[in-house]
Amino acid sequence: MAFNDKYDPQTLDDLVIEPNNRMVLEMMVKGLLSDHLILEGTNGTAKSTIAKLLPRLRHGQDYDIEHVKAHSGLVIDQNLLDQWQNIQAWSRIAGRAQYIMIDEIDTLGSNLSLFWQWLDEWRGHVTLIGTTNKVMAIPRALRSRAKVLTLKPVKAVDMLPRARFVMQSEGLDVSDSFLLNELQSVESLSDIRKYMERLEYVCLDLRAGNLAAPTQTPSDKRPKMRRVK
Repeated sequence: MAFNDKYDPQTLDDLVIEPNNRMVLEMMVKGLLSDHLILEGTNGTAKSTIAKLLPRLRHGQDYDIEHVKAHSGLVIDQNLLDQWQNIQAWSRIAGRAQYIMIDEIDTLGSNLSLFWQWLDEWRGHVTLIGTTNKVMAIPRALRSRAKVLTLKPVKAVDMLPRARFVMQSEGLDVSDSFLLNELQSVESLSDIRKYMERLEYVCLDLRAGNLAAPTQTPSDKRPKMRRVK
């Protein structure tokens, strides 16, 4: 199984994000902050991962999600809103939360006033999660109705704790300096997926004997990251 799938984040602790953003997400998971959410960032900053993870952590399996891509020609019209409203009605009967997830929400370009009026009408029952690379391209009226989290490009040093966890999970004991050097080889891409692909190649090379790596010294060893279930 590819590492991007094998180590797909299952908790907020698995995410490589800034502490302030993690705190906001923790509040949302605990129900202390209830708001629409727009995730802004370049490719590979875990926007879609967070968008899919957040409802599950908040509601377990008791939620419904409509996942659409704005760039695919999505048209916001009354027929679509009626469809979503019917889903909402059934979700409420079943005691389930409803989420609307829109990728590249900045490319929505029709009937937006109709859309945000609908969001206002169903606020507290339907939660919007949007992802974007260009948050300022989203109309202000829509941005003002959501909490905007900016996810910064991930540096190699930020990825190091997650990389250490992955290597330990694979039963490989390598030094932090070696790991950091490997991560820095793809740092220009600032993409978590590329970091994980690099770690996968490194693991394969180490096991095949094609690569030698220094191990952690006792003073360098740190507690393993634990996955919270």
